[in-house]
Amino acid sequence: MLDHNNLEAFSDPINYDKEDPSDTGVAFYSGLAQEAGGSVLEIACGTGRVTIPIAKLGFPTTGLDIVPGMLERAKRKSAGVPVRWVEGDARTFDLHEQFHFIFLTGNAFQAFVSNAEQEALLQRVRAHLHHDGLFAFETRNPLFPNTKTREGFFPLLETRTGKEDRLPFINVDGHEVKEAITQVYDHVSQILHLTGQKRWHDSKEEQRKITRTALRYTFPQELAALLHYNGFWIERQYGDWTYEPLSTTSPSIISICRKHTDKQ
Repeated sequence: MLDHNNLEAFSDPINYDKEDPSDTGVAFYSGLAQEAGGSVLEIACGTGRVTIPIAKLGFPTTGLDIVPGMLERAKRKSAGVPVRWVEGDARTFDLHEQFHFIFLTGNAFQAFVSNAEQEALLQRVRAHLHHDGLFAFETRNPLFPNTKTREGFFPLLETRTGKEDRLPFINVDGHEVKEAITQVYDHVSQILHLTGQKRWHDSKEEQRKITRTALRYTFPQELAALLHYNGFWIERQYGDWTYEPLSTTSPSIISICRKHTDKQ
């Protein structure tokens, strides 16, 4: 389906952190970890932006990611914090244990671009989730209206012939990095294909870097069915980090789920 591995945006972990230094979702997922009250697994943990603050709360915490460089960065950032870092594929991993709280953030769910990939992820989550545990994740809401002011990265689901500039950032070498994005939306597969071109000047000449990213957009009813048929029920959903109820005008679909049992 893709002609790339969908990991190009994660090849430079230090500047990845520089580009997004926010604490988005930290308080929300920390609260859920406290609610679950036990061991924690973050899937697609990246450099540990959310994993590390949760580990500091005292919960046994594991971060899993497929990109070795991201994990190496996470290890350096978490020196002195008891976190277990594991390299693994979210679609196939097996840690031979269960967790009281499992989550994905950073809209990582959208990186699983086919039905088969989504189901493989959910089956791995179900196998690793304690019988009374919580599973939570967020994804951008494809119903988010075009007329609403957009905060963060919530692109319109359309193909654009021109480039859209994103906010610049200062990289680890002190150079201002500018990025322009082009996008193509496939309405059949519900995949937004983004191509970013970063540009910056070092002491000699202009440097450029191209990254390709594919994001799957899943509609609310489609998501509910996907979770149901993979053994989960949705306990509650929100439309943003302030616990607003999910609606067609919500920027996000934030789902908190539990496993189906014989009683449900």
